[in-house]
Amino acid sequence: MNENHSERFLRIKSQQDKYEYFSKGILAQSLFSIGMNTNQAQEIANKVAEKVSTLSETQTKKKLVQIITSAIEKVDKKLAERYVVFERNKEYKPIIILLAGVPGIGKSTLAANLSERLEITNIIGTDMIREILRQTISTKLIPEIHSSSYEAYKYLKPTLNPILRQSIVGYEEQSRHIIVGVEAAIQSALYSRETTIIEGVHLAPNILNPEILNDPHVIMILLYLENEEEHSRRIKSRGSKIEQRGSSRYIEAFSEIRKIQTYLVEEATKAKIPMVETSESSKAISQMMDTIWDRILTLKEKRKD
Repeated sequence: MNENHSERFLRIKSQQDKYEYFSKGILAQSLFSIGMNTNQAQEIANKVAEKVSTLSETQTKKKLVQIITSAIEKVDKKLAERYVVFERNKEYKPIIILLAGVPGIGKSTLAANLSERLEITNIIGTDMIREILRQTISTKLIPEIHSSSYEAYKYLKPTLNPILRQSIVGYEEQSRHIIVGVEAAIQSALYSRETTIIEGVHLAPNILNPEILNDPHVIMILLYLENEEEHSRRIKSRGSKIEQRGSSRYIEAFSEIRKIQTYLVEEATKAKIPMVETSESSKAISQMMDTIWDRILTLKEKRKD
């Protein structure tokens, strides 16, 4: 039997003279992207596959979306609304997601999980931006960027006599330099309409340009870990897995890291930045997805106006 594999799937007319084929796997991934859990996504995909198998060979994309939306509505009307918008992704993109937070709370892991969910390939770490600056700016010129964020206070200029804790002022001084590169990356992503995740400790709400934070396509979320013992355990665990990152430095500076977290929480509260606690990763991802999709739906409504 020489039947072409693609002919086993329902053919969909997406444009005037262009066709694509219904795929249960692609649908499940799309449902995953709107915040549906894996089991639900697979169940809906199976039900839709059963439905489309009874249809004629060629259907329009609009008809297929109606079938899928109807199946989702039986589970969650909110997710059905998200799916309709997801199918018209050009209307809301780009989305720039900023994930702030101190070392050891799971930023990188959550950023990777979020990128998988939302099918975002462009992820930038502020540590990478700092490393680029280190390669181009000498230690003598800006010594504070050549240290860790929680140790930058050791390189404060003698003229700085902070009222705040020195580690906070040192962190701020380093972040001001890094944020220039961050803002350039954000502007570039907005200009090229490339959905992007930027994660890192240097994303301080009070240092980022307010105009950028107020851009509806930019979503900032502060990640934090409330339990101090859990935070300490994660830092030690991270160090044992990646020795070159020098876990002992993080452990020795742990109290300063916690104080920077307290400072970031205070600043995020003032700026009304959404905050997500990261002790349970699945719950954290769910909260982040809700925050992001709330903004996407807001963008949809603004386009109507």
